[in-house]
Amino acid sequence: MRKNKQKLMLITLLGVVLLSGCRMPLIGVEDPSPYQEMYVQIQRTLAHSGSGDNPAIVSTPFQTTDRPRNEEEDDTSNLIFIQNGLPESLQILIDNTDYSISDSMTDSDVQILINPEEKSPNANLASKWLYVLAAPFYTITDNISFDNLSALWQGEQNSIQGFSKILVTEPTLAAVNTILGKADQNSVAIVNNEEMISKSLGNEQVLFITPFDELDKVMKVIRIEGKSPIDSDFEQKDYPLSAAIWIEANTSDYKIDFPANNYDPDQRTVLIMTGVTALTRATAHRMEINGNEFPGQDIHDWLTSADLTHISNEVPFALNCPAPDPNQPDLIFCSSPDRIELLEYIGADIIELTGNHLLDYGLSSINLTLEMYEERDWHYYAGGWDLNEAQSPRLITHNNNKLAFIGCNPVGPPNVWATNTSPGAAPCGDFSWMIEEIEDLKAEGYLPIVTMQYAEDYTDYPSGKMVSDFEMLAKAGAIVINGSQAHTPKMMTFNGESFIHYGLGNLFFDQMEVYYGEVYMPNTREEFIDRLVFYDGELISIELLTALLEDYARPRPMTESERYSFLSRIFSTAINFGR
Repeated sequence: MRKNKQKLMLITLLGVVLLSGCRMPLIGVEDPSPYQEMYVQIQRTLAHSGSGDNPAIVSTPFQTTDRPRNEEEDDTSNLIFIQNGLPESLQILIDNTDYSISDSMTDSDVQILINPEEKSPNANLASKWLYVLAAPFYTITDNISFDNLSALWQGEQNSIQGFSKILVTEPTLAAVNTILGKADQNSVAIVNNEEMISKSLGNEQVLFITPFDELDKVMKVIRIEGKSPIDSDFEQKDYPLSAAIWIEANTSDYKIDFPANNYDPDQRTVLIMTGVTALTRATAHRMEINGNEFPGQDIHDWLTSADLTHISNEVPFALNCPAPDPNQPDLIFCSSPDRIELLEYIGADIIELTGNHLLDYGLSSINLTLEMYEERDWHYYAGGWDLNEAQSPRLITHNNNKLAFIGCNPVGPPNVWATNTSPGAAPCGDFSWMIEEIEDLKAEGYLPIVTMQYAEDYTDYPSGKMVSDFEMLAKAGAIVINGSQAHTPKMMTFNGESFIHYGLGNLFFDQMEVYYGEVYMPNTREEFIDRLVFYDGELISIELLTALLEDYARPRPMTESERYSFLSRIFSTAINFGR
């Protein structure tokens, strides 16, 4: 009997051990992947079959995002349906709420819809998202019609001459499908932002559509029906490339707060940068005959529509300035004080003083010139009453964009340079003071804009020394670097975060026909006027306006064929320079 009991106990104990042995040890076992990751992995394994359309291009009116609801979340939590195409910055705002993503419109408590064709009475307009049409920087095309853009988007390859492909990110694709119709796989390709920016510096003829808040300065903005968000008079209601984002909910207390839009004109600053101004000789003679405003009449709107307009005025005002002589043999220049009416007329705000003629009529004339600028509350920089003022940056904050203007003259003549006790232009020296100043300005949140009266020549391209000096300033942190000396316009380039334009050409100066001895110097009539757009503390767009000098005084906008020929030459130089 006792042996039977012992045998029974042994069998029982052995059973417990065996049952325990069926359990695998917990140490070293990985938890299963979250449901979202498993879902993405499953989707990637699905082979597409059908008509041959690119599955990435197909977008139904209410396709959801690729974020399925986590089944482990509380079933009683609020459910939200998000139509595919919601901008990433708005998606992040939803991610930070306690809503659970639903793939069903009907079962969700809240629906986020992009340009819905039908809306319930409970729908509210939550945001208006602006998109921009752009192209690589060295693109000549300036304007495209909305109909032609829509046609190319939907597959009509010949609707826009020179372009056969539109590049977008995936969220932008779905949103723009609601604006332009269903995208064609042969016309539209999906890329990421890095690829878009990289292609902006090449010469491939492609178009981009990007949210305004993702616009980069290396992209050239293309107007649609003559309208663009970089224009000073831009009205969002008149612009076709925008998506309305609606929220439909079965309750009025949903906790989603979207920004009204991704574009705020109160965060934008438009700055005009110009080349050489010298109101003397034949230019002054034409002003004497036709009035002081005559040179600016054809480009008045370009210059006055900007928030800030820069003028590099190389010639001082002098009370004893003689009557202008268009055939003046020497190079000692001055302007009659009444010529300042032209600068008032075109809305000058910022005067650059790097010019090498500032002291042509002595101390009395530069003193008068500085006094006249101060009387009008104009900002001036790169020159002043003494060396300290000449080397001090001019700080301007507009719409929260902090701009710092600084410049110098490396070529002299020495008598034009300011000293500790006398006025003049800022000498560059070895640039060490300017590099230190640029670095300090960047650390304080300013965007340094550097201009320089460099050595003059008559070519489209810069010298090796010029490239070296400008790149040194770019490395220090300058956002914009311009050569103010050029009497013929030069190429431009990007270096890191910097936009470098080696020379803009003349603005108001009489060089219609220039000879060095028997050699004719072409292209002195051609002019660049750079239109820089800053937004929320960044340079986001650069527009190259082009003009041609008439009457030895009056620049006018180039015709379409003139602009095409001019930009083709300059862009070719820029693309091939250094290869």
